[in-house]
Amino acid sequence: MRKILFIFALITCSFLQAQFTIQGTIDPDHDYSWILLYQMQNGDQTYVANADVIDGQFTFEIDEDQPAGIYRAYYKIENSLYVEFIYNKEDVEFSFDPNSPLASISFSRSEENIVYHDYYNSIKQQQHKIDSVQVLYFKATEKGEEAGLKKEYNTFLAQLKEQQALYEKNSSTLMANHFIRASAQYNSDQPHKDPKDYLGAIKAHFFDAMSLSDSVLSHSTFINDRLHDYVFYLNQGDDHLSQNELQKDAIEKAVTWIGTSTEVLSNFEEELLETYLLQENVDMINFVLDNYYMSLPAAYQNEELLRRLTASLKTAIGVTAPDFSWKQNGTDFSLHSLTGTDYYIVLFFSSNCPHCQMEIPEFYTFISGIENIKVVAVGLEDEKESWEAMTNEYAEFINILDLDKWSSQKVKDYGITAIPTYLVLDVDKKILAKPEDFEELKSMFETK
Repeated sequence: MRKILFIFALITCSFLQAQFTIQGTIDPDHDYSWILLYQMQNGDQTYVANADVIDGQFTFEIDEDQPAGIYRAYYKIENSLYVEFIYNKEDVEFSFDPNSPLASISFSRSEENIVYHDYYNSIKQQQHKIDSVQVLYFKATEKGEEAGLKKEYNTFLAQLKEQQALYEKNSSTLMANHFIRASAQYNSDQPHKDPKDYLGAIKAHFFDAMSLSDSVLSHSTFINDRLHDYVFYLNQGDDHLSQNELQKDAIEKAVTWIGTSTEVLSNFEEELLETYLLQENVDMINFVLDNYYMSLPAAYQNEELLRRLTASLKTAIGVTAPDFSWKQNGTDFSLHSLTGTDYYIVLFFSSNCPHCQMEIPEFYTFISGIENIKVVAVGLEDEKESWEAMTNEYAEFINILDLDKWSSQKVKDYGITAIPTYLVLDVDKKILAKPEDFEELKSMFETK
């Protein structure tokens, strides 16, 4: 559940008793003019402050009463571009490259973040050594080679355990300690000969280091991020169907591990639904909804997400497009009753949309030269006159006026959130594609 409590107007926040500062440098400098600070808690994002970006630099003044936790500084919120860090009643200073924020962020102030990022980088390097030896062990065929790799594996594993213990000890008074302990990755005492056994062991022990009783973890994004990794990165199948089955099993195990923590369940399941929505994976959307999400108390269900899912399920690739009807010269027509061509393109646009005014004429010129395509163009309008003036130029389209505009039932059924929007249907009105833009649509038919 990632609800952004967002005050879009740039409110000037002044903290009369400010005790701490969060300073950042965007390097190299880009044309970002402002940056927004949010606290991450229980899967939600709560607005804290905003700051101007001047010559790539910004500063947040933090009140002494601001709670400790995980924070995000969004430099492009519409694209979910942010840097994430720990705030725990201390000054924080960092720099980052906006093109690769996770890999590039570097802290010059903040014991919490310096210790945690040093841990992350050190353990990552040591784990890479172990993984490299494990891959070689899979391929080894000689007994002598296997013995040498086992010895090397055990050496690297001992070093990793020593590093993990040292970081846990040295961070014992820090909030970072919660994340360091929970990040401990399981490694078998000996390398595996069979890759399936290796992966199975990782899955079986994936949750060993984490505890939902740790409120710092359960109130942060850490648990949800780890659950996401468990489902999507440890369960890759050879094909779509086998991958779905693997992920269904993983979801069941994750839900069992979460137990009765309704808030964590809700956050996890919403993350799953958002991911499957992006993938247009109808089978998995229905699986999560039917088996888990709809069983949650109503207070933990996101109505806006459910509306988007309902529209997406109606317009997923491979399903029959929602039907709609209209009158033309006194005669009733419907999308599903149309015949006489191989493809249909349902176009949603508006005569008052500047982008539509530029793109639709080009689209009309292109599509008019293709004989086996029929265009059903739905104008989402406030009034009839401008629509008539525009569509008079598009005699080869089936032009439909919808004066309900964004409250139209067609908009709801098709999940339309932007215009122009194109949907390509086959002869049976099944959805073949939902091109991102005209250029993508054009590429589909240029060789036909």
